[in-house]
Amino acid sequence: MSFDASLASHALLADAPAPAHTQSAKAGASADQLTEIVVTGYRESLQNALNIKRASYLPVEVISAEDIGKMPDQNVAESLQRLAGVQIDRGAQGEGTQVLIDGLRQNLTTLNGDLFLTGKEFYVSGEGSGGGAGGNSQYGSLEGVPSELVTGIEVFKNPDAAMTEGGLGGTIDLKTRDPLAGRDGLSLGGNFRESTADGTSAKLPAGVLVGSYKVGDRLGFTASVSFDNEKTHTKEFQDQNRAAWLTTNSATGPYTGALTAAGITTLPNGQYYIDPQLAYFTDIIDYRNDKGASLGVKARITDSITSRLNWFHSEEDDSNYSYSDKAWFNGSGQSSGSLIPGIDPTQPYSIDSNGVVQNATFNANGAETATLYQQNIAKADNFQWVTRFDNGGPVRGVLDAAYSRATSNYQAAQADVEHGLYLTSAGVATAPAAPGCNNGSSTCAPPAPGSHGYEFTYSNGGTSGLPSVSYLSPYADVLNNPNYTTFKSNWAWANLTNNREFSVRGALKWNPQFIKDVPATITAGVRYAGRDVRQTFGRYLINGTQPGGAIAGGQTGCNSVSAPNTCGPWLYYQDPGYGTPNIPYSTALSNPGLGATFPNFAVGNILVKNPATGGMTDPSTYLQQVWAGAGVTNTTEQFFVDQLSSFSVAERTTAPYFMVDLGGPSSPFHSNFGVRVVTTNLTIDNGQSALSPTYYGTASWNGVDSNVVPVRTTRSYTDVLPSFNFVLNLSETQKVRLSAARVVAPQDLFELGVGNSYNFTRNSNRLNPTTGQLGGFEFINGASGNTQLDPYRASQFYLSYEDYFAPGSIASLAGFYKQVDNFIEVQQVSTFVKDDFGGDTGYITKPVNAGQGKIYGLEATADYAFGDSIASWLRGFGVAANYTYSKSEANNSTTSFSYDSAIPGVSLNAFNGTLYYERFGFSARMSYTWRDRAVNDSLVGATFTFPDQNGVEKTYQVFSAPYGQLDGQIGYDFNKHIGVFVSFQNLTNSVQHTYLQFPNLPFTYDASGRRFFVGIRGKL
Repeated sequence: MSFDASLASHALLADAPAPAHTQSAKAGASADQLTEIVVTGYRESLQNALNIKRASYLPVEVISAEDIGKMPDQNVAESLQRLAGVQIDRGAQGEGTQVLIDGLRQNLTTLNGDLFLTGKEFYVSGEGSGGGAGGNSQYGSLEGVPSELVTGIEVFKNPDAAMTEGGLGGTIDLKTRDPLAGRDGLSLGGNFRESTADGTSAKLPAGVLVGSYKVGDRLGFTASVSFDNEKTHTKEFQDQNRAAWLTTNSATGPYTGALTAAGITTLPNGQYYIDPQLAYFTDIIDYRNDKGASLGVKARITDSITSRLNWFHSEEDDSNYSYSDKAWFNGSGQSSGSLIPGIDPTQPYSIDSNGVVQNATFNANGAETATLYQQNIAKADNFQWVTRFDNGGPVRGVLDAAYSRATSNYQAAQADVEHGLYLTSAGVATAPAAPGCNNGSSTCAPPAPGSHGYEFTYSNGGTSGLPSVSYLSPYADVLNNPNYTTFKSNWAWANLTNNREFSVRGALKWNPQFIKDVPATITAGVRYAGRDVRQTFGRYLINGTQPGGAIAGGQTGCNSVSAPNTCGPWLYYQDPGYGTPNIPYSTALSNPGLGATFPNFAVGNILVKNPATGGMTDPSTYLQQVWAGAGVTNTTEQFFVDQLSSFSVAERTTAPYFMVDLGGPSSPFHSNFGVRVVTTNLTIDNGQSALSPTYYGTASWNGVDSNVVPVRTTRSYTDVLPSFNFVLNLSETQKVRLSAARVVAPQDLFELGVGNSYNFTRNSNRLNPTTGQLGGFEFINGASGNTQLDPYRASQFYLSYEDYFAPGSIASLAGFYKQVDNFIEVQQVSTFVKDDFGGDTGYITKPVNAGQGKIYGLEATADYAFGDSIASWLRGFGVAANYTYSKSEANNSTTSFSYDSAIPGVSLNAFNGTLYYERFGFSARMSYTWRDRAVNDSLVGATFTFPDQNGVEKTYQVFSAPYGQLDGQIGYDFNKHIGVFVSFQNLTNSVQHTYLQFPNLPFTYDASGRRFFVGIRGKL
């Protein structure tokens, strides 16, 4: 969201609770003593930011009010991306999410120096989240925080002892307006705009209104409200969602009738290739509604006492609809050594020396599309109360309290649609005309029915990250022919988060009179804080009991004479292919109103389930609608908490601190040194499986455990955190900084607490030892947490040279080094889990203490505001640019291709550059941000494991490909009251993608397109 800070005059910085933060704005001064900085343009806002950076004794990067708003930034994360040493991750819709400082995401975000929650501290998405336990999870997103509600942002690269602990890379401090800093009386300002995105025809509104009212110098009020409605269309590819990849040499030439084992051969010359399980080509239609509000009240109670109350609210309602083609490679999940239909060797194909298929024609016996509906509502409220005492004497004090609460409610429903042959548990074909073998099996084993499969062509897309497929005659219509279509498998789930934080802090500052030669300040204080997280993972289940007592989807073999009550009558997956009698189902012929034809970006028209007519937009009743669509009334759907995955974590910290400042604005140097001692107590409540587990569902994988054993883990530890910051003024314009600190960042509470989740897939080729028949569900992968995770701990050093050689200008060079003593990484751990076939080994995605790592590099910054000294026609032009070089190593980040991979998320090179012009009411600016490739650190993890041709597990690195984005804005102010603007985002239509070890082995790809904005702004 954009914000023109000139709409309402206000001070750039608030009176933050943390002394270090206020001193960073003006060395040695409290925020109450700050004079008003009236921001009237982008150029001046850059000057203000440089002034703050110059006056600070801490290494800091600053964004001032118009610097935030004079680009088409959608949120705070996107505003930060143009700072030196700062990079951001982006979500599938192109929105900025997580902020990385010097390549690290373990950063602390504060509001005026204290607590801040967004509601997106932890969140899940996608089909993989249906297994619970944080599958497809992400952390620390700032996407829902409107940038127009803050008046400045500071990014601290090194702390002092008074700053709240928690930033390994750095601390991001959001500033709100000071109610006593503006002019007397009423001030109002605002803007309104409309936006549109590629692939959508919608023109959606956004707006902000900012106001303040000041009653003399004793009482002031500020308030703001904002809203932003967005619609995007993302074109996505991914084949990471299913783990049953193979290295195979399978081949199938022309054959007649249904495919049997005799028809499958191997490629000539012993050639092997990498074969994924399923490749998803997905159109994601996303609707995002963001709202924000803030309120501030400040009173000067006496000449020496001021008190302030702040409230900051953010809310995001994000709904999206995903329509996918699941291209069928090893779709049935065959194990290593098994032959699958594979490549047609009679057609042209190309496989490189790494086993990457560059192009080929593939055979398949199954075909699927899918519809996924998701809605996530995140809300956060942050409250702060700060009271200060300063009578002009040698002793000053501050007392503050803060409370934050955030919630999120994620609801989802999935419908898999089968377009190949599929049999009910009674052996009846749901769509007899469909091609292939039951459930996409590699072969059709007589006497089971089957028919000829189909072929599709595949190209890996080179290094673009986007492969392509095309379906061939006579089944070119395999994905949109109603005669082939069964609404096969349906399920729904929900995840609920409740996050609460509080803190109380008191501090005293003393200027000792016995130190005469240099200004001196001694600060001592203590902070007590708590964090409580309650995470509920759950599934919607429906009772399969039918009139007469039979249980649809029952008789799975779970119950026995010796253990008749192991499983219950409830169903998670509504799938007619398992259990006896079969669960009611619909086809495109029996209930055509359930279907919808969607123009998939990769393959054209596909027939999917209509989320509206199919009832998917209300997951709490979706399973009932599935039964009703098949003509059977069942109103028993309920929400069941997955006690094995759900958890709560309580953290309490006590942090006394002491620090000394020597020097001040009139001194040639400023030295700050101190120590902070943090004692942390953790209580983790989660669950583990019973020795003899029982289940609500008809099978272990078809519901949730009913007898989970509660487990409580308590931990306590103390961290001693010394810090040192030194600034030497070499001249009026030149500075040298030297900083060092011991820093700690807490574990993600969600990674600590989350339990286990397991994902299963149907395999129709294996013999179920319990039922004695072919078919059942096998374990493929899962996710879990780790109560023994240690905090992130590091020792860091920072050295910089800065030259403020002209107004609005700087040239600087900085070096940094961080030795990380404990680094947490998400790894895949081989795990055996029981299933219908007695049990299988798969990989559990799990956070682990990964040993030590280090990151070091350089940051170079050059800003210049042109005046008349070079040429008069250049006046109004300016440039702001920075470059970051980051090198990292982690001693436990091993793959099958390396022994010490880079720390996830750290790009070797990153660049940001902004060109701007501002004169005669006209303004224009263009910004380009670019980051090099990096080991992936978001969503899909850093590694992926599957067996080679000998069955030996091989671990591949996941890399984020280089990414650059061009943004800009043009505006014109008719006078000081009203102006117009046009802006754009991602003008070059850049895409995000990851690849698996080799640049031509695509893994994920997201193209969200360009966005355009037009608006008007004004002030009174």
